[in-house]
Parts: sequence; structure tokens; C-alpha cells
Amino acid sequence: MKKALLIINPVSGKMKAKSIVFDVIDTLDKNGYETTVRITAHKGHATQIARQGAKKYSLIVCCGGDGTVNEVVAGCMISNAETPIGYIPTGSTNDFASSLGLSVKPVDAINNIIKFPVRSLDVGLFNTERYFNYIASFGLFTSSSYSVPQSTKNTLGYLAYVLEALKDIANVKPYRITVNADGEIFEDEYIFGAVANSTSVGGIMRLKADYVDMRDGLFEILLIKNPRSIADFHKLLVSVSASDFENEMFTFLHAKQITFNMEEAIPWSLDGEFQEGSQCVTIKNIASAINFAGQNSNLIK
Repeated sequence: MKKALLIINPVSGKMKAKSIVFDVIDTLDKNGYETTVRITAHKGHATQIARQGAKKYSLIVCCGGDGTVNEVVAGCMISNAETPIGYIPTGSTNDFASSLGLSVKPVDAINNIIKFPVRSLDVGLFNTERYFNYIASFGLFTSSSYSVPQSTKNTLGYLAYVLEALKDIANVKPYRITVNADGEIFEDEYIFGAVANSTSVGGIMRLKADYVDMRDGLFEILLIKNPRSIADFHKLLVSVSASDFENEMFTFLHAKQITFNMEEAIPWSLDGEFQEGSQCVTIKNIASAINFAGQNSNLIK
């Protein structure tokens, strides 16, 4: 009999993960899997569980939000496991799941994990310290991803992030940064930067699907320049709302490795989780680094 490891974050989203356990186990059982269930107890616990057990199972399924799957992927990367990962999204916004085309209905999600072929996905490495699945960002909108209390996320969902982002706009701060993207140099004052492998950028902005391929070995990099006039600020807001980044307020490109040299250390968000920054940050794309099950997205080409 095949063995599955089910990792559950019991407080993610509207805390519905616990109520679906029996349906998920029953579905796995009917498809020939003997399932072990582990419940996370603290931040980083899913990484520990995945790192210790990844090579012992033929399938790992995580149930939670984007932070939970981030931890599971990190555990598999650390252990060099090629075990396929399935994701049942029960978080507040599930940006990563949306890019992958995953169902938010748990039974449908687990059936798709079993039914759809396993495909490889790129993974990001931040300063050789931490892995991320779909976005590393700094500046405007970034703090909203990790500063919203879990209880507020559970109550308001996506609206909680929008309300927090409005606070960011009122306190926008430009940073003088030199960016090296695969040898191409950019230098300016930026209020936001993102290195993404997703259509969702910072939880607020969206990239068009034809811009993104989640397994091509390249990141999508979006930099927003400091608006120096009311006209600039208006152009920025209109462009963000229309997902149109082809004007002088934005730098948009694709690259495999990006280095940011800054005058001061800037905090980052990795898949919605806080990450301390430094004056020099290097982000690398590890192409086709993990195996993912259950994908049904045109971003997986």
C-alpha cells in the first residue's frame, strides 16, 4: 500500500482544516493510500515534519494557507526529497493555490491531487537562507501580507489585506536601490519590488497569465518607481488597477538571478511571511525543484 503524509495547519483561514480530515483520509484510502496525519503546533513545524518524513512517503499533502505550503516545500528542499506535494488550500487568500488552479473545495482538491499528473515547479532561494514558492517582495503592500493578525484574516479574509494595504499607501517610503538582473543593471528610487513566480504580486496586484510560466526557470520581476508628482501617483494607481505595467513608472522583466544592493536593510515578505532583509539580497530561481500534484493551471506549461 502507498503511504501518504497529511500535514494540517488547524488555525489557517477560517479554521476549517480540522473538519475535512475524515473526508480527505477516506478519499486517500479509497485510492490505495495509508495515511499518517500530523497537526502543526507552531510556526516552522510543517518544515520540521516534512524534512523528517518526506522520504518515507510516496505523497505529502498539506492543508492550510500559503504559509503552510511554503514550510512544507522548504522541508522537502532541505531533505532533497522528490516526493510529490499536494496542497489543499484552506487559507485566507490562497494566492499560490489560485496560480496553480487548485480547487478550494477539499474533496475536489484531494481528488485532483490523485488524478492530475505530477509536474515540477520552480522554487526561489532568498540569500541562501530561505525558500519561497511564489513571491518575495519589499516596500508598498508588503507589510500587509504578514502584519494582519490571524484572527482578522479568519474573519475578513482578502478584505483584511486590502485594508492593511491602504495604511501602506499613506506611509509610502522610497528606497534607493541598484538591481542586477542576470547582468542587466537598474538604479532608481523604488517604493515596491517583487520577485514572483505567480500571477499574484504582493497579494494586491495581478500579472496577466501570459506573462507567467511557473516552471521556466525565470522569475517575473516588478519594480515600482517613486512617484514624484500627483500625475505620477495617478498613473501608478490606474496602472495597478488595470494590471498594466508598461509605462515609465514600472520596470518589468524576467530573470533567473537578481541581486538588490540597498542603502539600508529593508524587511521583505516571502510567501506572506516576514523576512529580515540586509543591504545586499540575492534571489535565485531553482528550476523545476519540486514535484507538485493536483495542478490544473495554464501557468504550468
